[in-house]
Amino acid sequence: MRNLNIVKYTVKAMKAFFQGWFVAILVMAAAIAGNIQAVISQDIKTGNLLLVQTPVNANELDLAVALPELAEVILKGGESSSGQITGIDAQGEELSIQRSGKTATIPLSKIQRVVFKNGALVYRSNGRQIIRGERDRPTGKLVTWSGIPLNTFTIKNSTQGQAVVKLKPPVVTTAQLRGIQSVARDRQYVVDEIQFNSQQRTITILAKPY
Repeated sequence: MRNLNIVKYTVKAMKAFFQGWFVAILVMAAAIAGNIQAVISQDIKTGNLLLVQTPVNANELDLAVALPELAEVILKGGESSSGQITGIDAQGEELSIQRSGKTATIPLSKIQRVVFKNGALVYRSNGRQIIRGERDRPTGKLVTWSGIPLNTFTIKNSTQGQAVVKLKPPVVTTAQLRGIQSVARDRQYVVDEIQFNSQQRTITILAKPY
């Protein structure tokens, strides 16, 4: 009888021991799940998730570029006109330029190129100002993007010269696209020159990162 009581006591003790471990495992699992959820929530808030950082389409990029306030429009006949570029109409194939409060339109077929003045005021996409020249110098080399379809270049804010250009192959390679995206994270591409090809309805952009 004594041995039987010992066996019963041992069985009860083992049950209590395993029940305690089971409860401890459940508590640990809940804590781990809570920590994982907290990390995921923090990553979503701070934008650290890879999904947040990955572009919707890795083969194209809507790149914000800045147009300096003062430009010189050089015509094919040798004449020129200066002012602020306020719009490019892809459908009507016209460029709008403003000076002294007056706006004029010039057919793209008559334009040889548009050159932006070096000392002109530039607005970054975040609103901060740049004055190219002695105070603000480029942080990278001049890049040239040729054969850009005219309808993929849009001036979003004519007052501050904020524009967007869609870049994708064959204008740039996928590798070049990744490089441009990396530069644009903390720098602003500022346009130096725009050239028009009215027959092919394309433009060429020369720009430097600041």
